[in-house]
Amino acid sequence: MPNVILSTGDGRRFLAAQLMDSLGAGLSSVVLPWLVLDAGGSGAEAGAAFLVSTVPYVLLGLPAGDVGDRRPRRRVMELGVTCQLLAALVIPLVVVAGVDADQLPLALIYAAGLGVTAGRVFVDAAAFGAIARLVGEGHFVEGQAALSFVWSLGLLIGPAVGGALIGLVGADDALWVQAAGFLLALLLISSMRVDLGPGEEHRGAPRGSLLSGLSLVARQPMLRILTMVGMAWNLTVNMIYALLVVFARSELGAGGPQTGWMLAIGGGAGLVGGLSAPVVHRRFGAANALRGALLGSATGSVLLALSHTVWQGTVAFALVEASGLLFVTLLIGERQTVARPHEQARVGITGRMAALLASSLGAVVASAMVARMDPSAVFAVSAAGTVAVALAGQRLLGRL
Repeated sequence: MPNVILSTGDGRRFLAAQLMDSLGAGLSSVVLPWLVLDAGGSGAEAGAAFLVSTVPYVLLGLPAGDVGDRRPRRRVMELGVTCQLLAALVIPLVVVAGVDADQLPLALIYAAGLGVTAGRVFVDAAAFGAIARLVGEGHFVEGQAALSFVWSLGLLIGPAVGGALIGLVGADDALWVQAAGFLLALLLISSMRVDLGPGEEHRGAPRGSLLSGLSLVARQPMLRILTMVGMAWNLTVNMIYALLVVFARSELGAGGPQTGWMLAIGGGAGLVGGLSAPVVHRRFGAANALRGALLGSATGSVLLALSHTVWQGTVAFALVEASGLLFVTLLIGERQTVARPHEQARVGITGRMAALLASSLGAVVASAMVARMDPSAVFAVSAAGTVAVALAGQRLLGRL
């Protein structure tokens, strides 16, 4: 039986728009570091480009969640995607104006990436809240699973598309494709007819509700455990993601197309891992499924740190992606089930804030370390940390 959100035109348009949005984010994860390196930036500066996908969530997450639960969500998404579209056009238009790609100021590259992610924070917050309106409370878990799937799919396919476009047309021209995706997302959202809320239950909410996502995490023991383990895992694993392009290029000798294929294969494995989450959850239960995913992630991290060729790195990265997306999908499902329908935007974006704050810290640590040691040594440190998190998670997650 197909997912209920796919049974309506509005539901399909909503998911397609979210896919275009996440594809753009995934594309940036490869294109921005590549632009930094092409412009003469160091490995540390390329690693710092990873921060543009995380810092806006940390800074804007709470107000975006409040806006997503209080303001017309379709309008919030339209404005957010418009911001992304304009930011994505900055670098291609500067190049068209006569500035060579290898002469782009690093500050401009970072600023354009920050603008894209800032818009996405508000789009994501509104999307968390819109799901209940699209599928009804009785099908919320099913709808949230579909939303998580398209987000993961875009973030998995986007890097592969970015790597392929770098090889075909160059990193700066790849951003025209990103802008086209945002334009399509804007058209899809604007064509939706359903009222995405919020409804009457949001009127008169207490002023302190801006922090309701944080307070819910603090009050719920299960959410506290999931948040602690999730943040620790994101910190260690994202030391790898922050330097993945640098590692592939300098340690494995991969070019743009090879890096794209490596990311594409890893992305396919991640997609399988994410899709398997409902089956794994039913078969083993939440606690055992999460603990197993952590062990798989730790194993993949160790193998990746030990890789010396593109194919070795591809196999190891595929294991990291498959187990990682399984873990993230299970974690989101457990978290959002606890939240009430009118708190979905705030709780959802608060959870993402926590994860991305840890990701940002991991990127900072990795960028600082790679200035003093080889990327492979940084990956070894990350692998050791991921193993430690997996071992700690065996005990903590057993309490769920």
